[in-house]
Amino acid sequence: MQRGLVILPLPMSMTPAERQDRFQAAFLGLAIGDALGFPLKGIPPVNLARLSGLADDFAPRPRGKFAKGQFSDDTQLMLATAESVIREGKVDGRSTAVHLAWLWQEGIILQPPKPLAESLQKLAMGTPWMSAGSPLGVKCHSVLSRAMVVGLFESKSRVRIRHDAGVLSILTHKDPTCAGAAAAFAQAVAMGLTTKEPPTPAAFCEELALAAAAHDQELAEELRHLPRLLTWDTARALTQLRKVSVPPSQLRGVEGLPPHVVPVLLTAVYATLKMPHDFRKAVELTLRCGGEADAAAACTGAMLGSHLGTAAIPSRLRKGVLYADTLVDAADRLFQARQVRETLATALAQHKRRR
Repeated sequence: MQRGLVILPLPMSMTPAERQDRFQAAFLGLAIGDALGFPLKGIPPVNLARLSGLADDFAPRPRGKFAKGQFSDDTQLMLATAESVIREGKVDGRSTAVHLAWLWQEGIILQPPKPLAESLQKLAMGTPWMSAGSPLGVKCHSVLSRAMVVGLFESKSRVRIRHDAGVLSILTHKDPTCAGAAAAFAQAVAMGLTTKEPPTPAAFCEELALAAAAHDQELAEELRHLPRLLTWDTARALTQLRKVSVPPSQLRGVEGLPPHVVPVLLTAVYATLKMPHDFRKAVELTLRCGGEADAAAACTGAMLGSHLGTAAIPSRLRKGVLYADTLVDAADRLFQARQVRETLATALAQHKRRR
């Protein structure tokens, strides 16, 4: 494939109802992957190998005080971002910062990683949204989930996806790798709304690479190379992916996926491409990676949800995730906000043509 080639989406054929269903499926898919992984967070892969049906149902034993089907900070960040976009009709850094800071102020965000917690605390204390993020070199996976909102809301504009993913990322993390990963994930979700047929792995990863390249060329190259791993033995491929871009010092003593945005993103994309038509198997593949697999499973669930719709998500999981009605309601309101914006843009364009 020619490097830098822009792959145009195939003609749109979805009805508004079908697109709305994809919005719902992305919200539910992210939360379900997150909730399935929350009780397993940090468990080594060797221990997970003894467990069966990791994605059949939510863990029967709650994690501490949390109920069965409870999702973590990843879904909370996504929902807070969605509320900001619904309110503003666009991605607005200042507004999103207020919504994220509220999670910290109310003490309701669940077990955020240390870099994220520090940034949220700064936002809550009034630090400007462009200055509160962790410094260069901190490449935390917590930037990914909120980018899903951009992918859904701006699916027709590659330029807006790349820009807005960067805005959402810098709120908590200044490293360009975080922005690149967020842009790639947002583009992956967007393609579920803009492609008539599932793209080939090479075409899919090229689109993701182009999105990432706006912020990080090295990550873009890793995404372009990813389809090659689909021909490898699965265990070997996943072992390789957990090491990509991670300094050896950050892998010492870590079993499973490290808390680094690149392996989490690449593993989620790999699982999506490996099992492109089976939500449960793809999510289980990420869960068995251990470590920060909850974040990867959330991304896998969101990508497959946006591409396959709610019918592809097992009914038991759709009904068992906590606050399912809230997730669907937020998805519907984000969809309606997009519809309103598009209607206004069409009316304005018609008015200009008549003048």
